[in-house]
Amino acid sequence: MTGSCETEEIDERALVKSWPDAHTNSKIAEPWPVFLDDDEFVKPPKESKNSSRRLFDSVLAGSKSASVAFNSEIARGLFFLLFPVSAGVGAVTYFNLTFEPDWLQILSILVALIFIRVLVRKKFLLAQIFTLAIAVALGASAGKFETGRKNTPMLGSDVATLITGRVVGIEYRDNETWRVTLDVLQTEKPKLKYAPNRIRITARDLPANTRIGSGLTGYARLRVPSGPVRPGSYDFAFHAYFNGIGANGFFLGVPRLITIPEVEGITNKFLQAIAALRVRISERINEVLEGENGHVAAALIAGERAGISEKTNADLRLSGLAHILSISGLHMALAAGVVMLSLRYIFALFPAFSARYPVKKYAAFLSLLSCTFYLAMSGADVAAQRSYIMIAVMLCALLLDRAAISMRNLAIAAVAMILIYPHEVLGPSFQMSFSATAALIAAFAWWGNRMAGKKVLIENGGALKQGITAKIISPALATAGTSLVAGTASGIFAAYHFNNTAPFGIIGNVLALPVVSVLVMPFGVFSLLMMPFHLDWLPLQIMGFGIELVRRIASFVAQISPDGNPGVIPKSALLVWTVALVILVVFTSRLRLIALPLVVGGFIIFMRTPLPDILVSEDARLVAVRLNDGNFAINRNRPANFTAENWKSAYLIDRFVPPQKFNAGTETDHRVFTCEEDICTILLKDGRMLAYTSDPAKREIACNIGDVVILAISGPKPTCNAINSRVIGKQEIALKGALEMWLASSRSVSISYSDEVLPDKKRAMSASEPGQNYHYDDKLTFAVDVPIRPWHLHRLFSRPARGLAERDNRKKTAQ
Repeated sequence: MTGSCETEEIDERALVKSWPDAHTNSKIAEPWPVFLDDDEFVKPPKESKNSSRRLFDSVLAGSKSASVAFNSEIARGLFFLLFPVSAGVGAVTYFNLTFEPDWLQILSILVALIFIRVLVRKKFLLAQIFTLAIAVALGASAGKFETGRKNTPMLGSDVATLITGRVVGIEYRDNETWRVTLDVLQTEKPKLKYAPNRIRITARDLPANTRIGSGLTGYARLRVPSGPVRPGSYDFAFHAYFNGIGANGFFLGVPRLITIPEVEGITNKFLQAIAALRVRISERINEVLEGENGHVAAALIAGERAGISEKTNADLRLSGLAHILSISGLHMALAAGVVMLSLRYIFALFPAFSARYPVKKYAAFLSLLSCTFYLAMSGADVAAQRSYIMIAVMLCALLLDRAAISMRNLAIAAVAMILIYPHEVLGPSFQMSFSATAALIAAFAWWGNRMAGKKVLIENGGALKQGITAKIISPALATAGTSLVAGTASGIFAAYHFNNTAPFGIIGNVLALPVVSVLVMPFGVFSLLMMPFHLDWLPLQIMGFGIELVRRIASFVAQISPDGNPGVIPKSALLVWTVALVILVVFTSRLRLIALPLVVGGFIIFMRTPLPDILVSEDARLVAVRLNDGNFAINRNRPANFTAENWKSAYLIDRFVPPQKFNAGTETDHRVFTCEEDICTILLKDGRMLAYTSDPAKREIACNIGDVVILAISGPKPTCNAINSRVIGKQEIALKGALEMWLASSRSVSISYSDEVLPDKKRAMSASEPGQNYHYDDKLTFAVDVPIRPWHLHRLFSRPARGLAERDNRKKTAQ
């Protein structure tokens, strides 16, 4: 032993190469690459694929990719985000049923779904599907519960009576009238057997000392809550029912103050005190800020929007700034942010205290209390409630050291809103508010993921220039992107409900939102905090200056903005676009591309839906017939302004063609209504004659003249005896609401072998052979259709619906 260690070099590759094939052909992949000589490499035979094989492989690869993406969406919480969507579907389904389901039906479905969900709990995908089905049933149950909880008594027929009530709301309107909300205490002369509990009534003037809680009495003309002006439009009766309003009307003179008992109950006293405080705050704001700026400030702080002029409202709508007037996420976030940042700065003045205690959580809790107070001051409409729930979830997340802004928080807020106020799912405020917020969260999450992988290299000499450019351009681009995303998402519902899309909304928001964020809302919060100490003059002046800038920006953008009215959007197109929007905001993978064909399909449905040929108003007084140039001929010289303007906006009407008086010495133009002795006629595009009358004595004449007969007559015999006539009576309109009618593109012929002679009719079409009856498959769509839902039951009790003549026999006025 020499003490030295010698090692023998071994060629491991040669050793492995000498092993038998049984040892080397292992099914376990080798951790190193194996290199073969060119003569040892055998190329595999090249498989030839035909087109069908390649298509199959592509479909298989696509399905595998979609499966992987879907699994990743599930892992991210897809079904949790779809839960509020399903609950909303259940609520919408309940409110659109043509019958009123009972509790046994709804609860039976709910219990059955829960039972099946328990049975399939071990199968994940199937269990989640039934969870969403349970959410649908819960949404329908919430709608049924709210309907029974409200149970608002509705006025059955128009009536004039002596009203005595308690004031629960006062608004001064821009037309120098007052809108008062009254809790009805008594009715006299006549005494209403089924009087509404709460009414909304206008007055030209009020006694000087009228306050919240005051008693008012006076003669008033009460009207039933009206239905939609046209099928698919805003249903005033539906929303009045769930707001507790049983009638509308106006005082026939100036009402008198009267002593009434004080309100009972702690809740009622609290609500009355809040309402009185809102009125005092609005009065104080209008004292400091006179004119339009004061009304806008009152709307932003106290939610009192009645005083804003129609011009300002129109400018804000056309410029895409109408959301500023609604207490929404922007206002609630700015209010919470101002309070929280102010408290953080105050805590920073005491470093020892701030280092020892979680002052961030203290500030978040106090900010939550301030948002609660702001919610009460704003009137707590839907957008404000959604924003408050979102802010509350965010601040509670900060208290629990969790992420503040996420799609899950929005889902929690949506579930809370749907279960508490399910009827709001059908309203524009809910739809626009949640769609815009969801789109913003999804868009900024996508942008954050996109920018997370990019690194910015800052070089000497270029860092300062890049920083200055970013500070100037980035906020403007962020505001423009925010406006584009939120405006597109909410614009779908704005176009459907309001026939407005605000094409230049991006410009308006880029110019106005910085003013709102810096001058308007922060100083609005400061003025509210300083108001008890009478130190609110200066912050209100600064707020008023900001509001004036916003109004000027809105006016400028409205003047240069093109018409963004798309006309009537079919419900089917809205449904398809809503599904596409849900896919875009919920999914994060390439599965979002599924929304693209839905968007295109919605546009196809929208473009291919024709306008109606005949329109009939809810009171059957106004009839419009579409002409070849797109305008409509009407049967009255002075139509009801609200109905006429709504039809113009919805059906893209430039002008209404007024009726002409019949003159035997001149040639009659059958393209417009011709009126004589309370009978109006017009030739339809298919050759039939339309006849209209509101005089019972002219019923037979109208029935003999017209192929389509509209009888705006209350009382017995509301129809015609003719076989081939299509008759639309006032009783049917009173029950089913406003009418849209599409004329049939073809007619069918049935041959009658009866020997009876049909009554002669003046027809513009070619004369038919004796014994032949023509039937036209016209399409009729009513706004209400069947009045069996609780918010439409009052339609059954009107005099026209019961076949009774109107009480007041007013003198006929000339057309």
